[in-house]
Amino acid sequence: MNDMERTLLLFEPDAPCWDEETFVLAGESPETVSYLLDRGYIVRAGHGYVLTEEGTAKRLEMAEEYYISAEKIPPFDPDLSLWNNRLYLLMEKAFLGQFGIKEYSVNEEFPVVPGLSAKELYSVKDGQIEYTWQRHPQIQSFLSAFPNWGVGSRSLMPPGEKELIKWAAVNRMSSDTVRFNVVLRSRYDFELYRKQAPYPSDKFRLKDADRLFFYRITEDNIDDFYETLGKMHIFLLGQRRVYIPGYADIDSHEQENWTMMVLVADAERTLGSISKRLSAHGKALIEPANPLFIIGTSIERLREQNKPEDTVYDWFCDRTVHIARPDI
Repeated sequence: MNDMERTLLLFEPDAPCWDEETFVLAGESPETVSYLLDRGYIVRAGHGYVLTEEGTAKRLEMAEEYYISAEKIPPFDPDLSLWNNRLYLLMEKAFLGQFGIKEYSVNEEFPVVPGLSAKELYSVKDGQIEYTWQRHPQIQSFLSAFPNWGVGSRSLMPPGEKELIKWAAVNRMSSDTVRFNVVLRSRYDFELYRKQAPYPSDKFRLKDADRLFFYRITEDNIDDFYETLGKMHIFLLGQRRVYIPGYADIDSHEQENWTMMVLVADAERTLGSISKRLSAHGKALIEPANPLFIIGTSIERLREQNKPEDTVYDWFCDRTVHIARPDI
């Protein structure tokens, strides 16, 4: 396989848009861009490059020749896809994942049941935020319907998605979704869990993993973040009471599973400003959904990290800004 063929195969549903930097991060030569442009295989779109019809046909031809699966690329936003791709590639180089495995997804969407509006999720008074969703009647109904959680529920059959759908239909409950730029399931000491059978109701593969949900933050989307965080709270409630009760926060070997909201700014200056603003709310950001961490990084910071850390814990401790933590 030559350089051109290998580069064409990088274009896939989770990474449909590339630029010179992302090619380099993936181990390819930036000169390949000119080669592909000259042959009409890619074209400029936003700040990156996407496949043309000719490029798509060539990609499928290469995949067939080398017996590689090549799924059809659905419609996408070029600049959003490029940003997500860049973040994924930078995080891949941020830590090695020693003794474990790293499972990334891009632009993944999760269900939020019940689905509440922003004003039902939180309120702001005198500049201080309070998450109020746990007092909502729909949440109270959910808690009554699914009362079992924590390690004491491990001997019980988890309700699972089927029961959640049934409850929502009978009670005419609303639903919503929450989406993240990148999600990382980091499975440390993977060999301890490798031979375990899949947990039937673990639809989102969160059992026995530390989970990092990456969210692009700007000075202009703080209110959107507050709403997204509230939706994440309710998604985690579903994990703790429906999908993997007993294993949502403690793994099958009695070790903590960390859940982190990772805010990613483009520039370090923006990260500093936003971190200061959010830190003023303290534990109010995470209290209804503890244990939960909110940390921050930036594309600029990730670019400047020359040496990878060994584990996700090293990266978390030494390379990020800590905004809200359940243990402080």
